Amino acid sequence: MREFFGLVPLGAVALLALNDHVLKAAFHNWITGKLSDAAGCFFLPLYLSALLELATPLRLSRRLGLGAGATALLFTSIKLSRAAADAVCALLLPAARLLGIARLRIAHDPSDLLALPFVLLAVLYGWSAARPRQEFTT
Repeated sequence: MREFFGLVPLGAVALLALNDHVLKAAFHNWITGKLSDAAGCFFLPLYLSALLELATPLRLSRRLGLGAGATALLFTSIKLSRAAADAVCALLLPAARLLGIARLRIAHDPSDLLALPFVLLAVLYGWSAARPRQEFTT
């Protein structure tokens, strides 16, 4: 699960949390909106790949492809369809309540699709993070 448990993907998770719970409340502007989308599009394919490693014998390339495809499909559907966004919120609400979150809302904004290239960046990162490190000796 090297592709998810690295500084960059975990930093994206931390950035998403900081942005959603602090920065959006303080600034609530275009940048804070797009920042969450970019962070989510980056870490979700890597997270899904890590989950698939636990549950299946799939190779990294297949796991990253499935994670990226699921992320792109989910993200596109919730940004283009209010009904899809509401359905995802309803599905996640029981888990959110366990964390003390009373209400979920996903912004329905087709311009958020500008974050989709971060899905590809996640796949590229996942491939590079999973490569064995070469040691230099002197």
